[in-house]
Amino acid sequence: MASPRPQFYHPAAEIDGALKGIERCIRRAEGVGLVVGPPGTGKSLLLLKLAEQVRDDFDVALLTGASICTRRALWQSVLGAIGEAYRGIDEVELRIAIVERIRGLAAAGSGLVILVDEAHTLPTRLIEELRLLTNVPTPLPAVHIVLAGTTRLDEMLGSPRMESFAQRVAARGYLEPLDHAETLAYLRTQVRAAGLEWDRLFAAGCDDAVYRVTEGVPRLINQVCDQALVLVAESDRRVTVADIAAAWREAQRLPPPAGLEPLTAVGNSAGLLAGGERPDELAGDGFGMVEFGGENEIVEIGQFGSDQVEGEVSAAAVGSTDPWGGPDVELVFDGSQDPFEDLFGDEDTAVERHRVAGPDDFSDRRHVSSREGQSIGKLLAKVNRVEAGAVELHAAAAGEPPVAACDESAPTERSRGREQVGEPEIIDDSDMVVIEEDLCPAEPAASRSVVSVRPSDYRSLFTRLRRARG
Repeated sequence: MASPRPQFYHPAAEIDGALKGIERCIRRAEGVGLVVGPPGTGKSLLLLKLAEQVRDDFDVALLTGASICTRRALWQSVLGAIGEAYRGIDEVELRIAIVERIRGLAAAGSGLVILVDEAHTLPTRLIEELRLLTNVPTPLPAVHIVLAGTTRLDEMLGSPRMESFAQRVAARGYLEPLDHAETLAYLRTQVRAAGLEWDRLFAAGCDDAVYRVTEGVPRLINQVCDQALVLVAESDRRVTVADIAAAWREAQRLPPPAGLEPLTAVGNSAGLLAGGERPDELAGDGFGMVEFGGENEIVEIGQFGSDQVEGEVSAAAVGSTDPWGGPDVELVFDGSQDPFEDLFGDEDTAVERHRVAGPDDFSDRRHVSSREGQSIGKLLAKVNRVEAGAVELHAAAAGEPPVAACDESAPTERSRGREQVGEPEIIDDSDMVVIEEDLCPAEPAASRSVVSVRPSDYRSLFTRLRRARG
């Protein structure tokens, strides 16, 4: 079966050593246990076997990290695994319920074992939440954590931000594919667990062929042997090396290694096709050949025609289809500071700045009209008319020609200068107040009178002003 079963556990050297080391770590409360290995090497089986061995003395929560992405989901998964209520409870109460259960277990001399499979898919913040559970104050450590994942889990714990968790790792188990001798022993253990004998089912050389196509990965060994037995189920004969090659093609849709089955090998490293034909002998058939590289990597060799040579690369499509292969991106916001301050701290803020040299710079600006602005403009116009009338009356009384006070319609030195250089004339709107200096012609120096002022005049100035105001 695709899912592991503890009754088919084979005590190979590496997996059995990791199992004993992690179990000792739990029972002695040494710290966090870590199991690292490539896919198909027995990580899930090891956790199942571990849970089976410690369940009599501890509460065990066996989780799958791929289904957990929030703190609430983490606490619900733990409570659900140990038989506690978890529906309709908010996040804070979920955590309090776990802490109370831990303290109750510690008082009884037991503890809680949390086993997380596929832990490399967990966000780092959830791994930190698991670490915080180990800090629950109890007379003896009552929380035991075991994480199992691919080599990416080891890389995650090597990050500086995970230093506090990495320091608590007390036992590490690294799983690898089986070597040749262990593969042969594994094959016979599985057949014996099914109540059969290897030599009665498989012909000589099949165990070597299985090792060559699977490279000692237990999950692939199970698939190939099971498929080979299916192929010969209707015939009264043993499985041969050719059946192993056919089972590999059927299960993996991949060609077997070169030399395993020369007459039926398709797309192997020697470039042989069915019947020993070479690609250049299939000119015009449009046969596509695909060569497989590393993990999640497909390099298309192209289609062979009459004008192409063997092994010519026409296109390459190398990419990763693993949805968990990207970086662990987390957005954890703190209201006290800007989370993007470090990223954009050195950037200049884009601010539109205008340097105004004088009122003429506003000639090309869009004017905004408002009801308040229009009323202010009318009041200013009224004040200007009153002031102009007072100036004319004063000039008539003095026998001088009337001079308009700041009359913008009269040509001034500034306006005449603008007309000479061809600048556009400023047209003031009623809602725009323009304050300019020296628009009125200066009084000739000969008409100015110099009056001496005595200090006593200043002393009585405010007295006269208050009297006039009253």
